[in-house]
Amino acid sequence: MDITSFLSRMAARMPLLAKIMRPLIHPFIAIATRDNKAWIRAKAIQLLKHLKFFSAVDYARKLYRQYKHYKSDLARIRMEQAVETGRTSYFDHGAGIGSRARGKKILMLVVSDLRIDPRVEREARALAAGGYDVHVLCPDPTQGKVDNLRLDWGSGVRIQFLPWQTASFIMARPGFSGALMFANVLKIARREPLFALHAHDLNTCYVGLGIAKLTGAHLVVDFHEWTSENVHWDHAKGGWAPYRDDWKAELQALEARLMREASAVVTVCDSIADALALELGAGRRALVVRNIPALSATPTKTYPALKEQLGLPESQFVLLWQGGTGSTRLIEPIIEALAFAPRCTFVIRGPSLDLFGKEYQAIADRIGASDRLILEGPVPSSDVAAAARGADAGIWTLPALCRNFTYALPNKIFEYIASGLPTLVADYPEARRMVETHKVGLTFDPYDPKSIAKAINRLIDDPSLAQTCRDNTITALTTLNAKSEWEKLVTLYDDLPRTPSITKTA
Repeated sequence: MDITSFLSRMAARMPLLAKIMRPLIHPFIAIATRDNKAWIRAKAIQLLKHLKFFSAVDYARKLYRQYKHYKSDLARIRMEQAVETGRTSYFDHGAGIGSRARGKKILMLVVSDLRIDPRVEREARALAAGGYDVHVLCPDPTQGKVDNLRLDWGSGVRIQFLPWQTASFIMARPGFSGALMFANVLKIARREPLFALHAHDLNTCYVGLGIAKLTGAHLVVDFHEWTSENVHWDHAKGGWAPYRDDWKAELQALEARLMREASAVVTVCDSIADALALELGAGRRALVVRNIPALSATPTKTYPALKEQLGLPESQFVLLWQGGTGSTRLIEPIIEALAFAPRCTFVIRGPSLDLFGKEYQAIADRIGASDRLILEGPVPSSDVAAAARGADAGIWTLPALCRNFTYALPNKIFEYIASGLPTLVADYPEARRMVETHKVGLTFDPYDPKSIAKAINRLIDDPSLAQTCRDNTITALTTLNAKSEWEKLVTLYDDLPRTPSITKTA
């Protein structure tokens, strides 16, 4: 059945919805039936400019089905909120972005697990130290499984967890029409004057755009990831894949609008900043704030050297992976490299090993290295540098699925350097530039276990090289000054224009 026939049948079954949606659906049919990437993107941008609802459409349609089935007031209210999110973000009513920016209040919007998101924490702490009142709003990452979840990021930072359902939009195309988040945040935003909305990642930027337009606060968008160049879970393929052209066009259209309209744009590395400016920003370049950890961060406890933590002899060469695990991390070739690096023990320390650990262990068993793979749970983000000290090297990689991965400059690399570790990295532009510029490590082919093993064995066989890399981490940290890096964000905020306070006169 072709798409036109399918929609005709659906229209016959739901005439009321068809009447509402018909003027919106026709352009999408045209998009779906043309095989022209440039035309698709142009149409998506045109739709973003002129349609009232756009990204709320998919969400509203699903909620309409829920409403028809349950006849519930909640479903009806959520549908109305979805439509209002679209209206607010794409119409010109309201105060306008930055037109009423007063005071020191910043609302940070984020959808992530804040317990293991050091970038958000570092930014919030830096802005609080700069005199701003930071209020972080995030859906409950535990989905209500942890009672009275609390995080303490110090004076000047308040963290409020919203109902976990407010994150439900991120998995549904286009992934940024967060109607429930919009409704929750708007209630808070209207209580007092706001200076800025700080939207982390594209999935919160649509909400931030709408609220900034309504309240007159500034909008600062913070691209931790380049979303349109990222991956999504493809249910048909049963794996991660780049976005389809039509979906990607929707994401690019929002990114392009944010590059035009946001008060400021921040991202994580030069490669992404340059590409955004060239392809979507009409020359406007985002401020690069790299995710450098503060050496002064106080860990939650004292850690002995890693080998002592694990009961390993000092003579054993220990390679450390400290960070996320799973199918987008490409850890499997590192484990397979143990077959060609018999003097190396590989330690994986990170979350979700209850889900992925058995697969990792099975690879080690198959190659005869089961006694040289150690799986450990994660440590708090404030502890990662302290907990890693005493390893012989740290390692980082990602699959080459998209430019967001190959352009990555992750906090993990900085954390290894802060721990004084030689660092092995996949041979991608930003990671290669970091280790070669500061002479703190080696690169490898991320898909080739023999290439990974060659880098490991080179550090083992050449102790002077390993020591030089360790010594160079001290020099690198002088250049990669965490304090000055995060102060770039404070300066950005200080330089945003402020609306003079209104003084009442008799």
